[in-house]
Amino acid sequence: MITVIEPEAGAPLGRLGEWLFAEGAALRTVRPWQGQAIPALEGIGDGLIVLGGAMSAHDDPTHPWLEDLRALLRQVAGAQAPAIAICLGAQVAAEALGGATAVPSPHGAEGGVVDLELTPAALEDPLTAEAIAEAVRAAVRAGIPTRGGTRIPVIVSHDDVVTRVPDGAVLLASSHRAPIQAWRAGRLLALQHHPESTPERVAYWRARSALRHEGMPGAEAIAYSDMPAHAREAGERARRSAVEADPVIQAFGRRLARTFARQARAYSAARGGECAPGSSGHGAQRRGQAV
Repeated sequence: MITVIEPEAGAPLGRLGEWLFAEGAALRTVRPWQGQAIPALEGIGDGLIVLGGAMSAHDDPTHPWLEDLRALLRQVAGAQAPAIAICLGAQVAAEALGGATAVPSPHGAEGGVVDLELTPAALEDPLTAEAIAEAVRAAVRAGIPTRGGTRIPVIVSHDDVVTRVPDGAVLLASSHRAPIQAWRAGRLLALQHHPESTPERVAYWRARSALRHEGMPGAEAIAYSDMPAHAREAGERARRSAVEADPVIQAFGRRLARTFARQARAYSAARGGECAPGSSGHGAQRRGQAV
């Protein structure tokens, strides 16, 4: 069983869950936005995924569960449990392990599709090498330039950014407005970008971001179809760009899911195949069920 922390309804596990199901994984989703408690290390099972959210990594007064999430990420890193932290998750992980984030980013917000500039370490890293190789092959088939296999398109949506990785972490990628786009600390992989997302989700995020930057209150609660025309137009431009890059994004995500599921099985075997307490509790999902 792999535990997924979902900080908000607008950023679900999406098709990354489908790809994990295809690899035989079982998932349990914990939703702090519904009042569900962040588990301790003993409760995560064979691995942990922390998703994104519209809040910042510094929003403890309004989201007190962030303190518990930082504690869990420290435990996970110390235990060398497999983990993927995405967007907000990556920022919280940086703070938890001794790095730092900026709210908002001094480089400006990023949204839509951007080029991920890969470090030499990323091309050989045990958590990313296979996914990158698969993504590069997909890019070549789609006619998308990769600059010799060192650049791939990814989906991003963030106002904040990691400014310092934890001591001992390995920098894996950067982008124009996020010098720290991906890094690894032990078996914890932190991604500022969204391998789980879809072109439709990108459209919603881009339109919502436009409204938030205009200062519209409650933008997170507005359905895409109810947003003003100019916001939806921005969303559609982002969606079209994501459609073009989607073969690469899917290739990366599928292989990442395979690698992560393999690591989760190895971690389970090393612990004697023990099940997490409460694995049949709230949010339990198994292969073949919708995310």
